[in-house]
Amino acid sequence: MAHLWPLILPTLAVLASLYLWRQSRTGPHRAARTGDPAALRAVDCGYVLGCADRHDTHAWLGIPYARPPVGDLRWKAPRAPLPWDGIRPALEFGPPACQPAGPTIEAPPGAWGCPAGSEDCLTLNVFAPRFDPAGVPQGDARLPVMVWIHGGANTCGTSATYGMVRNLAGHDRVIVVSVNYRLGILGWFSLPELAEDGDTPLDRSGNFGTLDLIAALEWVKRNIAAFGGDPGNVTIWGESAGGLNVYSLLVSPLAKGLFHKAIAQSPLTVTSTLAQARHYVDDAEPGHEHSTRELLCKWLVRDGKARDREHAKDVIAGMAAREIAAYVRGKTPAELLAVITPGALSFYPAPLVLRDGVVLPDAPLAELFADRRRYHAVPLIVGANRDEYKLFLSQNPDYVKLLFGKLPIIRDVGRYERDAAYLSALWKAACVDAVADGMVASSHAAVWVYRFDWDEQPPVPLVQPSTLLGAAHVLEMSFVFRDLEGEFDPFRSNTRKNLRGRREVSDAMADYWVQFARTGMPARGARHMALEWTPWSSRDGAPASMVFDTSDDGGVRMIGRGADTDELASCLATDPAFAGDPDGRCALCVRMFVHSVFGTDTAAALRAGCCAAAGVSQARPVHWP
Repeated sequence: MAHLWPLILPTLAVLASLYLWRQSRTGPHRAARTGDPAALRAVDCGYVLGCADRHDTHAWLGIPYARPPVGDLRWKAPRAPLPWDGIRPALEFGPPACQPAGPTIEAPPGAWGCPAGSEDCLTLNVFAPRFDPAGVPQGDARLPVMVWIHGGANTCGTSATYGMVRNLAGHDRVIVVSVNYRLGILGWFSLPELAEDGDTPLDRSGNFGTLDLIAALEWVKRNIAAFGGDPGNVTIWGESAGGLNVYSLLVSPLAKGLFHKAIAQSPLTVTSTLAQARHYVDDAEPGHEHSTRELLCKWLVRDGKARDREHAKDVIAGMAAREIAAYVRGKTPAELLAVITPGALSFYPAPLVLRDGVVLPDAPLAELFADRRRYHAVPLIVGANRDEYKLFLSQNPDYVKLLFGKLPIIRDVGRYERDAAYLSALWKAACVDAVADGMVASSHAAVWVYRFDWDEQPPVPLVQPSTLLGAAHVLEMSFVFRDLEGEFDPFRSNTRKNLRGRREVSDAMADYWVQFARTGMPARGARHMALEWTPWSSRDGAPASMVFDTSDDGGVRMIGRGADTDELASCLATDPAFAGDPDGRCALCVRMFVHSVFGTDTAAALRAGCCAAAGVSQARPVHWP
């Protein structure tokens, strides 16, 4: 785990700040919500009663979209929800999925790392403009639907963090749905011994978190008209791991027809093979450190059934399939998670989003997106933040020192800016531009790319937030959500002084997002702005990406494409900034192409000649934790 800390330490401080700030605003207990008789709706399982929410909206919280995946349904595909009698109050968010507690679910600091959440987590939330039952839009008047998929490395998080998605419902007259889904080793787990007679291929897929999202979209298709939404106009939409999940839905044959547009903010493209999900780490085709075989070893040792890992392998070899299945099914979620040491934010590494050949094709995402026959060619907005990686460098002790044990002070501003620029450019090149290139080359022209550049944080003595963080990972979300009030402000960036610029960028982003959800084209945005957002082009010099920034920093504008992965590697190899510092060049090369959340591309590193071949090829790859 030591090699993961440079990636995830800074986020702990950021989200700790978010937690404490929210507690100061709301206190440990939020006021109970009261049902609104005007928010009574009928769905396929019965009646749900919602509540009045801010910005002239109604909210329905914690609606089950599948049966609880407990008991015999653990590690099975989701089943249709059971009907209920009478009226079901939908006034509180459902519990988060099982995970180590952390700031992403607003757990108190003393509980961080402890088991939290519930296996009974398959719920969703609906936000809509406030209508009386007789005024709910019908027929052609039904509203566009936007389905939000939360991030959190697919091991932590909850939809309850993002109640501000209501802002789009109130301001823009769209229906917004947010979803909880199984996470981590309860969401993606491929153990052949779990197979039972009567199982479907989906039950044996291991992709349970992905199947949960598909089940949620099926619920939306069946029920969203009851809230005024158009089941024929659904946009899926997520950030970070949520963006990766958007990509997974674009390639899943099971999701065909369930959505009509997609938005991926700061997505990743790392998926796992079945070998990584199942094998021992020392097999000829190595497994992940938290593969199902390695987890079995850890559980047996912890339970005293084996002396050590090697003995555990012998014990497993002597167990019948039914014994293994009974053993793991008999464990509580807390026992399952007890052998995992979570990092900051409760993230932990595991094989996630599996190339099982059923739910997802058995191929890397980049390969799939280069063949139009292998993905759903719906209109797509995809983009990244200019300084994505500053979040992950901002408390890395290699790059900063902590003054008074708290304040991060950059050690070498030149090195910090240089390395963050390379790593952030690689994120966009590998996970955004390469996907857009593949789609456009496969004759899918409805792809729009953006870069988020806002960096006008208030000055703080010594810390330099605009340099330390800049346009960092997650910062764009409050702008897209029209959250000018600071309900989601993890970096404490909002001030009266920068309100005008924040409003300018927020209005632009949200207007383009909503116009895209309505029509499948961002065009000039919902309010017909002067600048038309044109589709992605890989031609040299052609406008390619939309930049979102304030007028003081260049404004909202179109720019050409940036460097691709190979060009970045070549640039790194010849960059005069590394003259006299071959070790620094090699260290950054390994961080970019081997110890990387973007997957492993040792070939690019070796071609660039930034390091000795042995130093690159023997380095251990890091997958998104």
